[in-house]
Amino acid sequence: MAASTIGSPPGELALGRVYSTTLIAQRDTVAMEIVQANPLLWHFYRQGAVQYEGGTECRLPVVITESSNVSAIGTYATFATSPEDGPDTARYHTWYKNRASMVLDNTELSQNRGAYQVVNLLNAKLAIAKISLVNELGRQLYQNNAAAPLELNGLAGFIQGGVAPFALTPGGISPLTYPNWQNQRQQITAFGTDGLDQWEQVYMDCSTKGTHPDIMITDPQVYRFFKRLVAPNQEERDVALWNQGFQNLLFNGTPVIPDEALNNTGITYFLTTTGKRAVKDFNLKPEYFTVPGKNPLVQGKATGIGMQLAILTNDDFRMTEFMTPPNSDVILAHTYFTAQLTTSSMARQGITDFVGPVVF
Repeated sequence: MAASTIGSPPGELALGRVYSTTLIAQRDTVAMEIVQANPLLWHFYRQGAVQYEGGTECRLPVVITESSNVSAIGTYATFATSPEDGPDTARYHTWYKNRASMVLDNTELSQNRGAYQVVNLLNAKLAIAKISLVNELGRQLYQNNAAAPLELNGLAGFIQGGVAPFALTPGGISPLTYPNWQNQRQQITAFGTDGLDQWEQVYMDCSTKGTHPDIMITDPQVYRFFKRLVAPNQEERDVALWNQGFQNLLFNGTPVIPDEALNNTGITYFLTTTGKRAVKDFNLKPEYFTVPGKNPLVQGKATGIGMQLAILTNDDFRMTEFMTPPNSDVILAHTYFTAQLTTSSMARQGITDFVGPVVF
């Protein structure tokens, strides 16, 4: 049942239009602000590593075994061919839906009857929903969702640190069976002793065939360690990220960004999305998010050869109108975002962590 119905008094109809108009007017701005509040989400859009999908799963072509049907041949030579061995597609079966709900009791609405008061109330509720969704997505992007399977399977569900045998199977492919599906990893004893050496090792291991990691996300404590080793007159930054409000320093030309979601973990992720240098003058615009599934920055398949963000087309920050649930004196509206992380190359992803305590 809609919040305003045909049988409602004229005053309620007018306020109902205020609710709907305010929500529609704010949708694109809210969606943009959610994306640009998280450095990894923002970077996906900047690099063109976002794709729309409409099916029950995402399938990405992968190359994890070399073909035996390649060889040099002589003139008039004959040669044998054989079936290709190994999977050629990574399959990501599960879409993860997140929602943020705005709930207003009619008592609140009665206490804010003026048009401006209603708009202020709605904007306050929108801000609360936006911040809450920003924090929730920021947490989920880095987690392994084994204990909470409805939540997004984040980087910890793809990239494995430590020295234990590989147990994760991103895309349904076993890295134990196919070594080319293993991420790169090293452990640090003390950052001031071998931290930069291990970073360099993982960075080089992730760099292959003309690509390299294009973003590094790290524990804020490890970021401070790194900053201590960079002379003030040698500090270089990704200007676009800096102007967006994200602390960063460059390592081999790649931005290193602290994220509080990794606090006290000692982890640094080396992520390859497109594997190319970042666009320096990139800016998101609210109008890009006006219509769910029609963002011009998302051109069908992503251009990345590594980590990508797949979004279910119709749930690209989709907002509902206000409704009144049965046996209730509230009105509510929902924002839905359904997505998953995918990758076509695990060998281009990497991680460093610490052997013991996180120390300089």
